[in-house]
Amino acid sequence: MNAPTESKDAKLSTAEQSKRNDLARRKPYIAAKLARVAEMEERGEVSPILRLEKSYLCNFQCTHCSAEYYMDRHLQKVLKVVDTRQKMDLDDVRRLSKEADELGLARIVITGGEPLVMKDFDDVVAAIDPDRHYVITDTNGWFLDLERAKHLKSIGVEKVQLSLDSFLEQEHDAFRNKPGSHKRVMRAVDACRDADLNLILSTVLVKGRAKTEEFRDMCRFATERGIGLYVSYAKPTGSCTNHPELVIDKADADVLRELEKSYNVFTHMTPSYGSHKGCITVKGIITVTSTMEVTPCPYIDFSLGNLRETSLKEILARGMRNPWLGPHRPDCLIGEDPQFIQIHTQRTRNAKFLPLPWGEGFSDADSLADER
Repeated sequence: MNAPTESKDAKLSTAEQSKRNDLARRKPYIAAKLARVAEMEERGEVSPILRLEKSYLCNFQCTHCSAEYYMDRHLQKVLKVVDTRQKMDLDDVRRLSKEADELGLARIVITGGEPLVMKDFDDVVAAIDPDRHYVITDTNGWFLDLERAKHLKSIGVEKVQLSLDSFLEQEHDAFRNKPGSHKRVMRAVDACRDADLNLILSTVLVKGRAKTEEFRDMCRFATERGIGLYVSYAKPTGSCTNHPELVIDKADADVLRELEKSYNVFTHMTPSYGSHKGCITVKGIITVTSTMEVTPCPYIDFSLGNLRETSLKEILARGMRNPWLGPHRPDCLIGEDPQFIQIHTQRTRNAKFLPLPWGEGFSDADSLADER
C-alpha cells in the first residue's frame, strides 16, 4: 500500500541515477525538492510520503484489505450505518498540495480503494499539481493496459505501485477474490515498462510466506527485471482483524530481512540511501483519509487531526511529539509491538467510523505515554 523508495543502498545504481537525471531535466522543481529530503532529515525535519485516500471505491474485495473498514460496503452491510462525514473534494486536494509544497514535501500517492476506478482521477492529478509534486498511484492492475499506462504518463503520473500477492496465478486470484487478476497484473507490468513509467511491485506478506519457494520466485522475478519489490506486512487491522492467522510475527520479519541482502526486496523498515528511519510513522509516511483525517501509517486507525481544522504543519508536529510515533524505533509499531497492537485493537473494536478522531486515540495529553 505504501510507495517507498526503490533501493536500500546508499550508493545509487546506474538505472536510478538515470531516472533522477531524467526527472531533473523534465521537472527541475520536483527534483530539487527530492534532493533536499536528506538535508531536511539531517536538520531534524520530516519529509513523509503523503498517501491520499480520496475514494475507497474498489472493484476487488481482497482477503487482506486494510481499507475494508473505511468502505461504504462495510459500513452499510456490516454496521448498518451511512457515513455522513464531509468527503474530500478537489479544493481540499489543492489546499493540501499547497500546504505540503510549503513544507517541502515532494511525494504524493493516490491510493484507495482502487484509484483507477475513480471518475475524477485525472482531475485529482491536476489538483495535486504534477509540476510541484512527484505523483504516484497504487493499483491492482485490472484496468492498466498499455493505453491507460501511456495516459497516466501523459497527465503527470511518474510511478505506479502494482499489487501482486502471489507469483502463483491461482493463489493470487484467490487472495484477491478476482479470477483473471494475475494475468491483468502481468499485463500491467509490461504496460508500465513500455509507457516509461517507474514501477514497483507491491505484495502482502502473510504468516509463513517468507519461507516459501513461491515468494523466492517472486523475489527473483523482480530482481532479474530490475523492478523493486515492496513487501507490506499483514497486520492486525482492516480485514486481517478477522484473520489473525494471516498476521506475520517477528520470525517472518527476520526471514525477510535476510532476503533483502540477496534480492531487490524492501519494506517500509528498509534503510534507503543512508537514511535509517526505522518505523516510518510520520517520519516517512502519513495518510490522508477521504474525510481529511491524517493517520501516521496506513495501518494505524488513530487520527492525528483533521486538515479542515488543523494545519498539516501542526499535525506533523503532533506526530513527532507522540511517544509512540516520534522517536526512532527499529521495529514496526503496528506489526511487531504487541502492547501497541493490543491497545489499538481494544480502542478501535467498537468504532463505527475510522480512524478514531484526535483525542480518542492519540492526543497531546496522550494516555498511551502512560501505558507504555
